[in-house]
Amino acid sequence: MEQEKRMAGEYEVYQALPIGRVEVIIGIDMTNTEKPYQVCYCSQNNLFGIDQFYGASTHAEYLDAMQEFTKRMQWEIEKLQTERSAIAEPMPPIQLSQCMPIKSDDDLNGKIVVTRLEWLRPEFRTADNQLIWVTGGFGASGNSRGRAVYAETLYSGDEYRYNREDLMGFLKPEHTPAWAAEKLAQRQAEQAPSKPRPRGEAR
Repeated sequence: MEQEKRMAGEYEVYQALPIGRVEVIIGIDMTNTEKPYQVCYCSQNNLFGIDQFYGASTHAEYLDAMQEFTKRMQWEIEKLQTERSAIAEPMPPIQLSQCMPIKSDDDLNGKIVVTRLEWLRPEFRTADNQLIWVTGGFGASGNSRGRAVYAETLYSGDEYRYNREDLMGFLKPEHTPAWAAEKLAQRQAEQAPSKPRPRGEAR
């Protein structure tokens, strides 16, 4: 069976390189006689994990399109380097031996879990991207037939969608870094219900 073509609008995806949180894409539409080449970004970080193309520029010449493609790749690399340099402490990746397994009946809602390294792109295979705070999704419930798990990275608060099988386990307490304990305490304090005011207290 012929594989379905991946399209970015009217342009067939010719080259797609993942970098950081996006893919940088060059597409070709040979029916477009004026500008047959397109360069754009693609993100799949949405509820359904579908392609979202944006930031498109079109070009008459392939080499001009490739220059734009490589320029955008360099921008994304520089953004990643800036992010990494802002983290003062080492963030070695969390290994399977440092985790307790997730059982099928475990409820993950409101808990900290660790993503599998292979789920992450190579540039994100560090502890600050692995530790996530589960916020919902059918796959977060115990014995659920659903797979989707919605979570925020504990370090940055960025939101992502995972599948339950993308999660490696619960981090063993003895391997919890100091920054993670601080972030967890902060999250728990934010979610704690506010104390009711005594009657007669001034507003």
